Amino acid sequence: MNSVITMAEVQIIALLLCRIMSFLAAAPIFSQKAFPNLAKIIIGFSLIIAAYPIVAKYQGTSNELIFILLAAKEILVGLAMGYLSQLVFNAVMVAGQMIDFQVGFSIAQAYDATFQMMSSQFGRVYYWLATAVFFMMDFYQQLIIGVVRSFKIISLTGGSADGATIQGVVRLFCQAMVMSLELAAPMVVAMLVVNLLLGVISRSIPQINVLMLSLPLQTVLSFLLMLLILPNLISFFQQNLPNSINNMMDFVRSLK
Repeated sequence: MNSVITMAEVQIIALLLCRIMSFLAAAPIFSQKAFPNLAKIIIGFSLIIAAYPIVAKYQGTSNELIFILLAAKEILVGLAMGYLSQLVFNAVMVAGQMIDFQVGFSIAQAYDATFQMMSSQFGRVYYWLATAVFFMMDFYQQLIIGVVRSFKIISLTGGSADGATIQGVVRLFCQAMVMSLELAAPMVVAMLVVNLLLGVISRSIPQINVLMLSLPLQTVLSFLLMLLILPNLISFFQQNLPNSINNMMDFVRSLK
């Protein structure tokens, strides 16, 4: 009897480890390369300790194939939870890329080791501003609590996806795109107006080299405009960053 209980406990820890660590590998903030691996391990095992009482009734299985399938399911669930919670931050990066394209900073994009991708200047500024708000408003705590609560909704042996789940994921992607457009719209529209005015000046006074004038002018105006709308940006992030937790929990409930 003791050996059966011990095997069940080992399986519980292994399955918890699969979901939690896969979540941390894809979740916002925690998935960054600059985030210390030791901190990820400490957070992961702390979450395992917190979630263990919820799934302590799991009896284990003696079939190795079934256990492998359960582990694969937990990894997929964890990765999906992390990726959906990351959608809001991805939308912030996309908004920054749209602004960079309009301002003319696209030629200044460089490889960012933190994100392991080519990142835009405004994309990084917006991302770190969103990260600061994420921690100031304690949204990271809600995200961690949501991971633990997911074990109450989806047991180690439960969970199934259907058409409603797919529709929900598509809806979340659409909401992220709408958020990205709303975030980038003020800067993009302002720079579009500047470009139109420069075009009028170029036609009216051909002697002015508008091409040489436009880049420094757009750079200065974009920074000044960002400073002007900074309070609105913070308010926008405060209203929309909770969607990172809501997206994850909506997905978890759809698998119930």
